[in-house]
Amino acid sequence: MPEDDPQEALRVGGWVPPYSPEVQSRKAPVRPFTPTSFPPAPIPGFPGWNRRSGRFRRRAALMAVAIATLGVAGVTAAGLGSAEKEGDPTFLADGVPPAPSPARTVVVAPIPSSRPVFSGSAPTTTPPRDRPVSRSSPSPSKTTSKSTSTPSAVTLRVGSTVDLPLADRPGYRVRHRNFLGRIDAIGAASSALDRADSTFTVRAGLGNSGCVSFESVNFPGYFIRHQNFEIKLTRQDRSDLFARDATFCPVTIRSGAALTLRSINYPKRFVTESGGRLYLRETTAAQALALVPGTAS
Repeated sequence: MPEDDPQEALRVGGWVPPYSPEVQSRKAPVRPFTPTSFPPAPIPGFPGWNRRSGRFRRRAALMAVAIATLGVAGVTAAGLGSAEKEGDPTFLADGVPPAPSPARTVVVAPIPSSRPVFSGSAPTTTPPRDRPVSRSSPSPSKTTSKSTSTPSAVTLRVGSTVDLPLADRPGYRVRHRNFLGRIDAIGAASSALDRADSTFTVRAGLGNSGCVSFESVNFPGYFIRHQNFEIKLTRQDRSDLFARDATFCPVTIRSGAALTLRSINYPKRFVTESGGRLYLRETTAAQALALVPGTAS
């Protein structure tokens, strides 16, 4: 095949050149068609006005927006002003407020009861009315040959030295031993130490002068007191607690034939005995330890 044959011409039996990208690149690329210009975007809120409008239109738009903003602010201020006028107080802040009305005193009336209330016990019988006195001669009084005598009541005299025998157990007395309050059998045949331990000097009450305190004879300055509800012999420390614990009020029982000792700081507790020891227990005077004070021999 001659060399001057064009490559584009093809013949039967002719030579076909291989594919080459250089041959394809000789052709001009196809580019998409783009319009020369696009219409400008409209301005929001102003139809028909675009961004290519003149300066006058842009200034007019800005002025319109400003006027609208001022109008909304004016309407809001007017509404607030009218609300304030409706809610104004009756007096100004700089003025003097009116004086309040005087307070009234509220009187609470008692609730009437259907039944009368009595303080104390009601009388069981009505007092007899005045009756005329009869003029008959009085009847002769009857005399009895036997005269009855009432036994003298037991007492405690301040300054005296006494022992404290038990009313229900003859021969037993209140005493201290190892500084503990207890009861033991003590008589004329007992030792001098036992008799001294069961002898006390009656003093005016350290916590109440209307009651009494018991000072030991063989341990001067030591008094009978209760501590943790146990009766003990303790040296006076001049404290208020000691004065109250060492003070007992005598309470007569059995028509004055005996007495018992009641604490002043525990009015419901009396001196009692259990297993030979003395304690301060909550009980009644009739159930407490009955004593018959006597002059120490």
